[in-house]
Amino acid sequence: MFADHHLTPQDVYQLDLRQPARPITAGCLLAEGTSPQGDTIAFTNYYLTYNGRPSIPIMGEFHFSRFPRRYWEQELQKMRAGGISIVATYIFWLYVEEEEGRFDWSGDRDVRAFIAACQAQGLQVLLRIGPFAHGEFRNGGLPDWLYGQPFDVRSNDDHYLSYVKRYYAEVAAQVRGLFFQDGGPIIGIQIENEYMHAGAPWEVTFRQGSEWVPAGSDGDAHMLCLKQLASELGLVAPFYSCTGWLRSPVPEGEFLPMHGGYAFQPWSPDPEFRQPPTHEFLFRDRHEQPLANGDVPYDATQYPYACCELGGGIQITYHHRPIVPPECVQAMAIIALGSGANLLGYYMYHGGSNPVGKHAYLNEFTVPRISYDFQAPIGEYGQLHQSYHRLRALHLFLQDFGARLAPMMVTIPDHAEQITPEQTDTPRFAVRSKDGAGFLFFNNYQDHVSMPDHERVRFQLQLPEEMLTIPQLQGLTLRQGVSAILPFNLSLDDGVRLKYATSQLLTALRDGEQSTYVFFTPEGMHTEFALDKTTYQSIEVTGGALQKDQERDYIQAEPGLQCRIQITTLHESTIQLLVLTQEQAWNCWKVQLWGQERLLLTDALATCEDDDLHLSWRGPATTSLAVYPPLSELPNTDAGELATIADDFFSRYTISTPERPIELPVQQLRPDTLCIGLPATLDGVHDAFLNIDFVGDMGHAYLNGRLISDHFANGLPWEIGLKRFVSQDAAHELIVRLSPLRSNATALRYFPTGMAFRPTDGDGTIEVKSIQVHPEYHVVLTQRHR
Repeated sequence: MFADHHLTPQDVYQLDLRQPARPITAGCLLAEGTSPQGDTIAFTNYYLTYNGRPSIPIMGEFHFSRFPRRYWEQELQKMRAGGISIVATYIFWLYVEEEEGRFDWSGDRDVRAFIAACQAQGLQVLLRIGPFAHGEFRNGGLPDWLYGQPFDVRSNDDHYLSYVKRYYAEVAAQVRGLFFQDGGPIIGIQIENEYMHAGAPWEVTFRQGSEWVPAGSDGDAHMLCLKQLASELGLVAPFYSCTGWLRSPVPEGEFLPMHGGYAFQPWSPDPEFRQPPTHEFLFRDRHEQPLANGDVPYDATQYPYACCELGGGIQITYHHRPIVPPECVQAMAIIALGSGANLLGYYMYHGGSNPVGKHAYLNEFTVPRISYDFQAPIGEYGQLHQSYHRLRALHLFLQDFGARLAPMMVTIPDHAEQITPEQTDTPRFAVRSKDGAGFLFFNNYQDHVSMPDHERVRFQLQLPEEMLTIPQLQGLTLRQGVSAILPFNLSLDDGVRLKYATSQLLTALRDGEQSTYVFFTPEGMHTEFALDKTTYQSIEVTGGALQKDQERDYIQAEPGLQCRIQITTLHESTIQLLVLTQEQAWNCWKVQLWGQERLLLTDALATCEDDDLHLSWRGPATTSLAVYPPLSELPNTDAGELATIADDFFSRYTISTPERPIELPVQQLRPDTLCIGLPATLDGVHDAFLNIDFVGDMGHAYLNGRLISDHFANGLPWEIGLKRFVSQDAAHELIVRLSPLRSNATALRYFPTGMAFRPTDGDGTIEVKSIQVHPEYHVVLTQRHR
């Protein structure tokens, strides 16, 4: 009665989910741990367990030595607010032992202080100790002085291993007592990196790029030797990990192999290289076959599929300067989950700035000397990029429903193995399911390919006891660039069964006898819910239409703050379904505030400290805030004014703080050189961001003769956070040098088409389009009556 008769047979995609479940066992990984408080970490062959419960941890890479120590706590708060539960971080051997035998763990090198800061924020740690790290660091993180030694690095040579042992002993002394079994946050240790897969250029040679740190060739024996050294010196954690790249050894049962992928791969030294589309956006069962480009040297079914390097962005190189769109980062994570990932790890999640060494710059020669922004969800100066908000929505879902998803097996269509990255005519989808319930994953993003919209699409899932069609009333539209996760046969509280939704599950709130499930509808899709009417007493719909048949209630709704589905269960409790728009979901935060769990909708960064709500945002001095459940009274604010817009399902407010424009004097000293005055203080604002929009090749910024920022131009403005550079002593001048973009430069293809170029003297282009300063405001909201 509700069928869309305009559908053709090609619009219906079928998937048989009746295959027997694969056994979930203890697996072969020799890894577990118990804290002094009795908390436990263990592994099955499919997922990690925390206190015996399935878990999908979310890990984000943040290199402490690439960010000023005085701001670590603030940045870790942002990571936790974004949904990160594990911080992965490198120790770069070179940076702590630049001169042979002289270790320096002071300042931004203080790994112990950083790990303690992680613990204070409730974050666990995966410590990546090398000795080789890569990370676009000088020599891949190996000290310069190793180059002149009479042995091969990354080998089982006794002399090399003696240096590694000395370095590991120093690391162990720094982190003693901070492991999980001691009550600390370190739950894992990564040994080496990309062993037998990749090396790095030795930067000490006369001609950079002519000699390379070897990838290594000693296989399992080397990895086991390093693990034994670490263990004997006290570097013992519940698990050890290694990168499971192509050709990388993974000694059986000793290491958790971790994987990743990048949509943009600018590391080719060939300036004429044109990257083809990658396989990263095709669903496959990665628990059985983790690699798209080869076989792994171990039985993958005995380990969880875990990721440590999903591309949260990319570090541009001189010859290759791609821009990573936020939908790419979101799709990468959803593809990994739909393909069986049970640990998401992003590289980078938080960008940074390379420190300057005692004797040299510490970058790899192909990348900027200072900037390691990586286009990461959190940028070089702590900026929140759009990918941060998209990923936070996904992480909210995993925090509340990851335990359900983790045991679910992957099923892909029969034709999925034949789909190529260039193929655009077939929707890409997969299912993870268990006992007839699960989640439908789909993706309509592909790097280096323009994907079409897919309209009037239905999915038919053959379950053990039924054929379920999603959706029933109206076909789906899968917009270009959109990726999403839709639930089916989801059991809500008190046995209420959601047959399916064409909205993505975001999070859940519980308050006494009432549970609230929050959804959002992906861009371009209509909102349709189907519920098994035998599993509840009654239903009321606000902001939508209800249709009934003998077995189900169907709701078509308009997402937004006025949309609510209220269900009275068979046990007299109440369940609410709220449906947000996609934009509202990306502005959504879940916090413990003023006595209960609350949902906040705001484009500001929202963090809670001592039961106060802290909001930080850039741009105009006014922002908005919606709160659910609604507040009984107006909060206090420490700055500006708070005004009520509406008070129904959500309490809605505007927050205005005094405007603090920042004007910086700019002098053009030469066509390629600017002098920008910096103030002595950023009075009244939390931070300020200098935005230089220019066309050229490179930009370099100097403060008191010291290089503090650089940028390889690619069409995006160059942004510099000023907070760390202002001085209470006096105003300073920032000298900015720009180099011209040549007419035959390979980087030209990364600039937006149609950009007007203004030639300078000779064969080159420099155009400064604008110089602006964007203030970041900060307010604190408190309860009126404590």
